[in-house]
Amino acid sequence: MRTRIILIGLISLAVGFAAAATEEICSHKVNRDSAGGILPWYKPETPGAGYVQVCKLASEFIKSGVPVDPSTGQRLYFISCCFEGPHLKGQEAFAAGKTWQDWPNNPACVFAGLVQGLVLDWRIYSGDDEYINVVRSMLDHQLEFGTTPADWPWASVPYASGDPGTAVWQGATKWEHDGMRGDGLHGIEPDKVGELGIAYLKFYEVTGEKKYLEAAINCADALAKHVRKESDTIKSPWPFRVNARTGVVISEYCSNVIEPIRLFDELIRIQKRIGLEEKKAGDYKNSRDTAWEWLYGPTGPLKTYVWNAYFEDVPNDPERANRNQLTPLETARYLLKHPELDPDVDESMPALIHWVASAFGTEGMEAIKEQTWCYEPMASHTARYASICALWYERTGDPSYKERAYRFFNFATYMTYENGVVAVGPYWPGSWFSDGYGDYIRHFMEGLGAVPEWAPAGEDYLLRSTSVVQKITYQQDKIEYRTFDDAGTEVLRTTAKPKAVTVDGKAISQQKSLVNDGWTWQPLEKGGVLRIRRTGGSEIVIQLPFLNRRK
Repeated sequence: MRTRIILIGLISLAVGFAAAATEEICSHKVNRDSAGGILPWYKPETPGAGYVQVCKLASEFIKSGVPVDPSTGQRLYFISCCFEGPHLKGQEAFAAGKTWQDWPNNPACVFAGLVQGLVLDWRIYSGDDEYINVVRSMLDHQLEFGTTPADWPWASVPYASGDPGTAVWQGATKWEHDGMRGDGLHGIEPDKVGELGIAYLKFYEVTGEKKYLEAAINCADALAKHVRKESDTIKSPWPFRVNARTGVVISEYCSNVIEPIRLFDELIRIQKRIGLEEKKAGDYKNSRDTAWEWLYGPTGPLKTYVWNAYFEDVPNDPERANRNQLTPLETARYLLKHPELDPDVDESMPALIHWVASAFGTEGMEAIKEQTWCYEPMASHTARYASICALWYERTGDPSYKERAYRFFNFATYMTYENGVVAVGPYWPGSWFSDGYGDYIRHFMEGLGAVPEWAPAGEDYLLRSTSVVQKITYQQDKIEYRTFDDAGTEVLRTTAKPKAVTVDGKAISQQKSLVNDGWTWQPLEKGGVLRIRRTGGSEIVIQLPFLNRRK
């Protein structure tokens, strides 16, 4: 998002300055504690309650609140990246679907984010399977109307962008001659091929529907075919932009190799289960290793800190002058979840966190800016930074990171209105489907998994699993769920200590620590935190006292 639409206009600035003067942000009165630290706008006295509330509002907005464009009959996220809410244009115009904005659409990153935020995260917390259907409609639309032909050099891969006002995507062309602001006709972004590819794969793991596995494999095949083994500070393993029809590179450098790596790693991990042939698995591993060696090598971004190229609407940047915080923090997220991949993770991760705070922090507020070419504080990026701090606290136990996560999460809640419309940032009252939804909900849910005592007391929730959760039901005296993998770990917030935990019908016992299979219980003032480690089973039943009262 980015150097555009508003460049932040006078109206937007006036809103921001007024907010600062009156201690209001996006119509919410700012709550502070006795030391002046910011608290959430919703139930500020209860840590975490505000995080759940904004996830609920934003998720329900995507499920049932997005207007339909009268010209195309499509939900706004199919024809535009962004819109103006009722607080800017009035309820009548908004409800009529007339407030979408004329800017390059970015479906691939939006839908990938919503696979994570709605299907893998909020659905599990809420128990509402309808989110599978909501996101399925998005992925099916991308497959039918936003995928390259099977006989092109870059075959059967998703377009990252599209022209506004149309639900058929072939790259954004309207600004093609404005410094190549946009991918151009038939232009794709290989990092989004990886990003949506891993989302397709995770959606397959939820549903078992083979077309999403095939889509993921198509993405991996294209990335493996086109990986560049000779990379340096100017040319990365995959370019940022390339013409899918001709194979001509449009923009050489992109630091975001972690998304293709995630896709390759997961396909290799489940190779036997999906019947992936050895040759393909070998090609994927070679391509993955090429990208990994560059990422950590002397010309890669973990050494040079040239974290350049992600957003689909920036002009070409041959000098690699722009920087963004998204790629280093998402790289950090993957490494924190797979620390075995980096023997120096305890040095490299705080370096990334500190660099982002230094380069993109906002004076006078707990907020993170997006990129140097759009140097504005935004809700999604603030929440991303908070989630990484929460994960680092979980790993290290350093309370300063828990406090930092808490304050930045608190600030990020303020951009959500009570109708589920999420503003971009305190000075940017418009809304983006990426920044307000696909790249917003998931960060709060990550935070609750890392710091489970923030989850509201008095109800029972599965907060996190290392495996995709295919099905979950919450009952008054038990929780039942099924996972894709027959081994994994889970974190839950429950109202009481379990009476029993079974895996595939066999009881597992309480342990002092999770070195072996079993479960642990950490009592809190109300209820506690249940952690489970299991192997050899994917059907889990947690029997609870008759205390649960889900709302």
